[in-house]
Amino acid sequence: LHYRGRQLHLGSQRVPLHAPHLKVDSDEDDFAECRGAADATALRLLHSDPAVHREFCPGDDDRIARLMFEWLEQMRVETLVREDMPGMRHNLRQRFEHWSRNFYRAGLTEGTLGILLYTAAQVCWARLNAQRVLEETEDYIEDTRFKLASRIGTPLAGMRCCRHDQRQFAPHALEISRLISEMADGE
Repeated sequence: LHYRGRQLHLGSQRVPLHAPHLKVDSDEDDFAECRGAADATALRLLHSDPAVHREFCPGDDDRIARLMFEWLEQMRVETLVREDMPGMRHNLRQRFEHWSRNFYRAGLTEGTLGILLYTAAQVCWARLNAQRVLEETEDYIEDTRFKLASRIGTPLAGMRCCRHDQRQFAPHALEISRLISEMADGE
């Protein structure tokens, strides 16, 4: 994988990045940020079966559910870093936290959809990685986090348990994606 014209490529072909935390600006973001996105993309190419993904992925008619499903699959593969690759694990965490801070500081969490998507991403990432949510925004997202807990708690636990098996993981991710979409429509 390499960057060319601000886009990540595999050979001569552009690699699509569907997860918001992987979108980097090679003019603005430093090399470590680009490396984190490249590491994450490599994991997606290694550990995600496109046929299984297409089987479960919501269609374009539900853009919120599709975005969340893509994001959750990306988060899943990022948990599959081998133990002997602590540098990669660090790059992935740094990339997600950098995105999180930028999203929050840009004021994108001030609307109902922004805070919902941001909180869902924080909660799912934290659960899948057995980490805390970003400390800087922990208090800010608490109300939304509480609302999410009762709705996505069961499939969230299912995702954590099934993260090594894409086919078992996908139904849980799909349920969370649809619930987030429903909540977005209800706001």
